[in-house]
Amino acid sequence: MEALKREVRQFLATQLHRKVDGVGDTESLLEAGVIDSMAVLELVGYIEQRYSITVGDDDMMPENFDTIEAIAAFIESRRGSRG
Repeated sequence: MEALKREVRQFLATQLHRKVDGVGDTESLLEAGVIDSMAVLELVGYIEQRYSITVGDDDMMPENFDTIEAIAAFIESRRGSRG
């Protein structure tokens, strides 16, 4: 899961131009001002394309996308449920 967390951090920093230095894996990205609703939509698009998974409406809950750890866990759980 560490690799997934690194990839999420890299995406936020390089593609969305968000400052993630100093933001802990379990810190709320929304409360830290790292992401907003538009950034979440861009993140979801990246996740769907990069990991070939579908993020459904039921998945669009803050607990899946509020922290780097939660995002990585979501991706990992979805990759594990394929096939």
